[in-house]
Amino acid sequence: MKATAGFTGPRIRTLIERLDGAGLIHRKRDTVVSQAVARVSSDSHRPNTSVRDNWLGFIGDVVKFTGEVSFKSMLRIDGHFSGNIKSESGTLIISSGAEVTQAVISVAVARIEGRFDGDISAEKELVIGRTGNVKGSVTAPTMVVEEGGQFNGSCRRSK
Repeated sequence: MKATAGFTGPRIRTLIERLDGAGLIHRKRDTVVSQAVARVSSDSHRPNTSVRDNWLGFIGDVVKFTGEVSFKSMLRIDGHFSGNIKSESGTLIISSGAEVTQAVISVAVARIEGRFDGDISAEKELVIGRTGNVKGSVTAPTMVVEEGGQFNGSCRRSK
């Protein structure tokens, strides 16, 4: 199973129009809040019983988002994001080269490979990867800082 997603120049307008038509974009003032998704499927003839269980969110590297994001399974951020991110059972991945600033995150698992500035609450685990740079307040039962990863802030162990 493989899912790919990418956005380039004129394709972003088409994507936004499709998301807007599907009711996945909510406009607040001059800010656009969006839920971009890609479905992972190994069988195109499978009954559509629970489509959202196989979806993953993706914020590409050509966009800058500000707002609030909620998701269920997985969200990968490759671009710039500011705001709140929530998921009771999901995994958040901030890719190398991504920047998440002025953020409040509450997720089950967080893996940081890019730059993060804000507050993180991870219900299960926080991993700061080799290229990760985290500034702020962290609450997690397990925190791993890989060789080369940077952490500057306060850390509280939760149960």
